[in-house]
Amino acid sequence: MNEQRGSTVYTPLRRRGDFHRVHAQGQRKGDTLLQVRVLPTPPRVPRTTPIRLGILASKKYGGAVERNRFKRVVRAALRALAEELQPGWDVLVLPRESREAKMPEIRDSLRHLLRELGVLHAADARNAEGG
Repeated sequence: MNEQRGSTVYTPLRRRGDFHRVHAQGQRKGDTLLQVRVLPTPPRVPRTTPIRLGILASKKYGGAVERNRFKRVVRAALRALAEELQPGWDVLVLPRESREAKMPEIRDSLRHLLRELGVLHAADARNAEGG
């Protein structure tokens, strides 16, 4: 469910300690829609592992329906960026004012923030035009 069929784009960030580590030590960037924190995967995880994704949407963000919609949209946006992602990163995504945002807006925001944080490969012409 969290992974693209056929090839793995990302794996879920599961351990509470990993969430805390990325939240406390990770580089962060944000815009009006999202805040993204990234940190290289720890030594116990092979560097060839796809990125490990965590999504934090608290009850302050909204009810279960809104939180789950946000998580689905972020996962879909990340799958759209699959060819640009570099392995070996833990990525934590938090919402800002994204309740009304559509998938293309979240994808573009995520692409911009991940590129600034060094998680994406250099963009080639096809991906730069809307992926």
